[in-house]
Amino acid sequence: MEMNPNFRLDGRSYDRDELLDLRLADSDHSTPEWKREILSFIHLFLDSSKGEISQYTSGTTGDPGRHLLLRESMWQSARKTLEFFKLVPGDRVLMCLPIRYIAGKMMVVRALVGGLDLILTEPSGRPLRELSQPVSFAAMVPLQVHESLVHGDNLSRISKLIIGGGEIGYTSKKVLACLNQTVVFESFGMTETYTHFALRRISGETPDAGFRLLDGVTISQDHRDCLVVNVKGVTQGPITTNDLVEIDPSGSSFKWLGRYDHVINTGGIKVIPELLEEQIRNSIGCDCLLLSEPDERLGSKLILVVETSQDDPPVKEWLTRLKSFLSPYEIPKRVITMKEIPRNLSMKPDRKATQKIVSTQFN
Repeated sequence: MEMNPNFRLDGRSYDRDELLDLRLADSDHSTPEWKREILSFIHLFLDSSKGEISQYTSGTTGDPGRHLLLRESMWQSARKTLEFFKLVPGDRVLMCLPIRYIAGKMMVVRALVGGLDLILTEPSGRPLRELSQPVSFAAMVPLQVHESLVHGDNLSRISKLIIGGGEIGYTSKKVLACLNQTVVFESFGMTETYTHFALRRISGETPDAGFRLLDGVTISQDHRDCLVVNVKGVTQGPITTNDLVEIDPSGSSFKWLGRYDHVINTGGIKVIPELLEEQIRNSIGCDCLLLSEPDERLGSKLILVVETSQDDPPVKEWLTRLKSFLSPYEIPKRVITMKEIPRNLSMKPDRKATQKIVSTQFN
């Protein structure tokens, strides 16, 4: 595996030896820590004698744990992304993710493999503040997109943007859907698949209904209807996830329904909360979560938590709307409003934290 000779770092060309020396030259702490971490990873990736690269997983396939990354698999994963987005040597790509995550590592590997010009910026909530020139490609987490939109940062400087690592907020999705100059994709992947293996376009007049598989990816379902994925040249065989999906008959795409471990059994009926949450958001225009609480008759009953800044939210009106299209067992038995639903660093709604608040403050 040789790095592409067209590789550039912040507009400057480096060969392999120069990159290794650059890392050593910066060992005097004269550069910011975040940049030294990137240079250290480049050094580690290019020096195969260092052995496998350790990476911690997020828990998509079970409990979070340690995963050993193979350089050949990283190389093959990078090639799939380069081909999908038609990135060519010399294209400028923005690196604004922490290198400690697989998504950050893979941005660097794509640049090394594809001969791209890797533009470095300090990972922050607003990575576009210092970006003055256009870039062909960038990857962000939902928090970065949310903050960029809130502060009016110019997303049109990015030709193609992928968003992953968490749930994109309802308001952000509405704005992104209307973008014309930037093509925006929601990504689907995990550490075990070396970042994304499927992408769903969410901007423009013809968004994708489901996630499209990258080249060489095959999928199936286990007995729980959870996704099983095999990425040729990347994974060491099939990987079983806890993601409930609906696979297109062609086998080339799928719709994500929710997490198996979030399913609520109410009166013997299994409800996938994420599936209903999307319908409810579209109806009431607010972010929300469906949780459960014990019920003597049903076993568990549905509780709807709505994020709203309204002092007197129209709860009765919301329930009337929901009754018009939800089945009786899908209608929440109680509605709770909050100024803000707790979220983790990836902007994913924190169900456990929200459940704790509901249990302690609203009972």
